[in-house]
Formats: sequence, structure tokens, C-alpha cells
Amino acid sequence: MSSRHFDNPFEDYDASKHGGTDETTLLDAPLILKLVKDYVERILAGSGKSDYKLRADLYVGEAGIAYMFWKLSRSTQLKDLFPSELPGWAFLCGNAGVAAVSAVIAHDLGEQDEAQRELHRFREGHSVAVSGGYDADEILVGRAGYLSGAFWLNQVLPAKPIKRAEIEAVCTVLLKRGREYAKARRCAVPLMYEYHESDYLGAAHGFWPTFVDPVEAFLQIQDEDGNFPTRLIGSDKKLIHWCHGCSGAIYLLAKAYLVFKEEKYLAGCRKCADSIWRHGLLYKGPGICHGVSGNGYAFLLMYRLTGEKRYLYRAGKFAEFLTAECFVANARTPDRPFSLYEGLAGTVCFLADLLEPSQASFPFMDVFGVKYAGNE
Repeated sequence: MSSRHFDNPFEDYDASKHGGTDETTLLDAPLILKLVKDYVERILAGSGKSDYKLRADLYVGEAGIAYMFWKLSRSTQLKDLFPSELPGWAFLCGNAGVAAVSAVIAHDLGEQDEAQRELHRFREGHSVAVSGGYDADEILVGRAGYLSGAFWLNQVLPAKPIKRAEIEAVCTVLLKRGREYAKARRCAVPLMYEYHESDYLGAAHGFWPTFVDPVEAFLQIQDEDGNFPTRLIGSDKKLIHWCHGCSGAIYLLAKAYLVFKEEKYLAGCRKCADSIWRHGLLYKGPGICHGVSGNGYAFLLMYRLTGEKRYLYRAGKFAEFLTAECFVANARTPDRPFSLYEGLAGTVCFLADLLEPSQASFPFMDVFGVKYAGNE
């Protein structure tokens, strides 16, 4: 028994036992619907309590819950469950994330003037992102997060409001800083970033390569179990989280496979997924940053990438584990238990995606989007 994860009680996929003819045979849809209803009702009942210190941002705040309701409004099976809640919540750590979600919700509600105001608020972050004086590059509070918001806006809004030149300007600064830091630190990889004075590896912090040489270097440090260390140097800690470890690294390798069409990247993805299946039922709770649902999302990614039913089966079993007696009794309660990344709002997004797995994507990380999602 690990101190970080529950033992996986499920047998793995066997086509002779579980090989149905369509997606519905691999999932317990009534259970998923029940969990969505129960979790959203808990969010509505508890998110206003001051005990939980709800902020305004996407990561652990009101904007993240607003994103959850927006996602439900886009689901063919769930859009009618809570139709009155989306306007009430219309209003990653920072103002840009709040503005991006607000703009999309306003657009969907037909409030185009409000959408334009929120897009203007989002663009106010551009001058900071292209400034060499702003010392943050990772996804939660830095340039990578601003780029995620820009690409997401261009994917979900028909007008694709963020121009190519705006995106390229941020990329230029991000790459320059990564190269300079890697050179100064004499890193083994050509791009590296600092967070809290550490050379972190992970989807939330640190290294997030964009070209083939850095991806190749990253693949070389995947261990035999399929995981990655949390830091480039000086750490042997292995976490199976989206924020650190193979649950986040799998998105990088999947994108590399889609772009470069090399089987080694798909093999790396498979090793990540197998490690998550063995060690991914986390004590930390149900969330997507470092919880069971975030790890379940990796299987939905693999299902879209390969079409193999074993991965949808695994995702369904991770959802089922949310009701397991040992999990309900022993899983930790996050500091902000209703939030998008730590708590139940992210879990609801995972469950919603389970019902439509061919379109599933981890929030703001759809690797299957068009190669460039902007306009001129």
C-alpha cells in the first residue's frame, strides 16, 4: 500500500470480457449522471461558505466553477440539468483567466458587448507577457498560461479573436527566456524554466518543450515505470499528478506524436497511461490537478489518440472509484473542495467528458485542436 495512492482494485481491460460494440457498454452512464448531479448540488450548496476561501480565479476560484457550468451547457446530455446557473456564474491564477471565461460565457449568452469588454481585459495581459521584466513563465501564473488562454479563446470563439502576431510575440519571449535559463544553468535540455527557484518538470510548472529536440531530451528521462521526476536535477520524487509527473507529461508526448508521427512518442504515452493505471488512484482527492479525475483524463486522451477501448474502460473505472467506500472514507479534502483544479468542479468536467469521450479534453489543453488556432 502506497502512502500516495490506493491499490487499484479493478482488473484491466480484457476484450473477451469487456469488448462491447460501442462506448456505452464500457461506461456506467447512470452512475456518471448521478455523480454529476450530486457534485454540482454540493458545489451550489457549499461554494458560498467563507470556510473554503473561494477566490476569483480559474484554478481554485469562481471563474473555474463558471467554466464548469459553461462546459455543462455545451454537453448534449447535461445541458438541461442546470440551465439557470450559467448566467449566475458569468462573472488559472490571474485576471486573464477570469476574463477569458467571462468572454466565452458572455458570447454564448448573446451578450456581445460584454464579450468584447472581457476580451479587451484579456488582451491587457499581453503587454505584461511580452515584457522581459515579468519573471514568470509557467502555466499557472506565467506566459504559458496566457498562451493557453489565447489558444482556447481561438478554439471556442468563431471569430478567433487573438491574432497570430500577438501569440507569436509571447512565444518569442518564452523561448528566449527558456534558452537563456537552460544555458545559464548548463541544463541537459535546451529549454528550461524556473519556478520558486527550482528546475521543475511538469505540466503546471517548469519545462514544457515545443520543438522536437527538447521533446526528445524529455523523453529520455522517462523511467521504466513510465513516470518522470519532479525536477530536472536533485530529486528522485515521483508523482503521478497532472501538475507533476506522467499524468501531465502525457499531453506533451501526445502532441509530439500528432505533430511528428513518430512511434516512440506514442510508446511514451502508453508507458505513462500504464503507470497511471497502476498508481493513479490518489489519496489527494477527486480533483484534476493532483487527483483521481486528472489521472482519469489521461485515459480519455489515449482513447482519442488511439481509439482503443481499453483506455475508455480505464477512464470509466477511475470514475467508478470515486464512489468506492475506501475512497470516500480516506481521500483528503482539498483546501478548496469545489474548485476547478483542486475540487469537484474539475471532477464534474471529467465526468461530462466521459459521456462524450470523442470530444474530451483536459481544461484548456486540447492537443487535438488545429495546429494553429489564430487569425492573421
